Amino acid sequence: MDISLKMKTTAQTAITEAGIHKTAVALVYWGRLGAGAALMRQIAEAMESDKRFLLYLSPSLQSELPPASTTSRTMPIDTFSGPLSFIWRSLVLPFTVRRLVRRMAAAEIQATVTIMPHIWGLALQRAARRAGIRTVLIVHDAEPHPGEVRPLFDWLVRREIKGSDRIVTFSEHVADRLIAIGDVSEGRLERLFHPIFRFGGAGDMRQHPASPFRLLFFGRILPYKGVPMLLEAFARLRAAGDDIKLSVIGRGEIVAPAELKSQPGLSIKTGWVAPDAIGEILADADAIALPYLEASQSGVIAAAYGAGIPVVATPVGGLVEQVTDGETGLLARTATAGDFAAAVERLIRTPGLYETCRTGAVRYAEIRSPEHFAHALGDAVMTTIAADRRY
Repeated sequence: MDISLKMKTTAQTAITEAGIHKTAVALVYWGRLGAGAALMRQIAEAMESDKRFLLYLSPSLQSELPPASTTSRTMPIDTFSGPLSFIWRSLVLPFTVRRLVRRMAAAEIQATVTIMPHIWGLALQRAARRAGIRTVLIVHDAEPHPGEVRPLFDWLVRREIKGSDRIVTFSEHVADRLIAIGDVSEGRLERLFHPIFRFGGAGDMRQHPASPFRLLFFGRILPYKGVPMLLEAFARLRAAGDDIKLSVIGRGEIVAPAELKSQPGLSIKTGWVAPDAIGEILADADAIALPYLEASQSGVIAAAYGAGIPVVATPVGGLVEQVTDGETGLLARTATAGDFAAAVERLIRTPGLYETCRTGAVRYAEIRSPEHFAHALGDAVMTTIAADRRY
C-alpha cells in the first residue's frame, strides 16, 4: 500500500475511534540542541490527553532529546549537524518539505504548531499553506538579543512571523514588541505564558537553606545575560559578610576581570549541558540568579519554578511578568550590581521570606503547568482552524 494512503487510512481510523472526531495537528521542532526539544516533549505529553486532537510530531533526527514516547505518530526529518550537512540538506530542502507536507495532507493534518523558529521554518510554512494546512508559530523573541548576529536567520524568521496564521507568545512584552515593530496584528496574536519545565531534581519542599547559600546562574552565557554584573554583585555580598557560594554553568565566554572570575566560593563550568543533567544541577541550588540586562522571558525561570526554586532577577523585559516580588522570588530595583546584591541579601536575611518564595514558586508551577499551557494552545489552534484567512 502507498505510504500516503496507509497513513491516511490510519489517521481516519484513529480520528473516528470510539465515535470521537479528533483534529489532526502536528507539533514541529527541528532544532538539535537547547530547550526546544524538552518544550515539545512536555507540550506533546500534555496535548495527548486532550480529546480534541490526534497528535503528530515532526522532530529532527539529529535532536539530542527524542520526542515524547506517548505517541508513535512521528514525521521526523534529517536536518544537519555541521556546515557541510547544512549546505547539502538546504539544497534538497524543497524536496524534503514537499514530501513531509504530502504526508501531513495524507494524514489529514489541519494545522502545524512550530515550537520554535528554525532557519527552515519559512519553507515549511509556505508549503503547508499551499496545501491548506494552517500554521501556528510560537515566537520567543520579537527582536535579536544584544550580541546575537544572525542576519539571514532573523530575516527568515520575520518572514515566517508575517506569513503564519497565528502567532503565540510567552509574554506580553514580546507580544507588544511584535505589534510595535509591525510584524503582527492583534487579531493574529495569542498572548499566553511560558509553561514550566519539569527537569526534576529538587526533591521535597526545602526549608530555609543552611549555609552557605547556594546561588546558581544557568544557561547560555551571552552579553545580555549580565554575568559580569553578577560576579560583581557576588563580590559585594562576600565583602558584606554573607555566607554564599555562586555557580555559573552554561555555554559561552565570560568577559570579566580575572579577579572577579577567581573569587573564593565561585565555581564556573562552561560548556553544553545535556537535558538529562539539568535536574541534578537545579537540585544543588537554593536560588537561581537572572542578572539579565535585557530579556523577552526566561525558560530558566520556568525550570526553576518547575523544581520549586525561587529566583532573583533584574526588572527587565518579560521577567517582571514571571517574577512576583516577594512571592515567587525577588526583583532587583535596577539592573546594577549593587541592587542585585541587595535583592539576594534580602532573600537570605529576611526571616520567612525564602520559605514564602519557595512556596510561591511551587504554586506558580501548578498554575503555569504544561497541561494548562497545552489546553490554552489547543484553544488557539482550534480558533485558527475555524477562522477565515484575511490576508
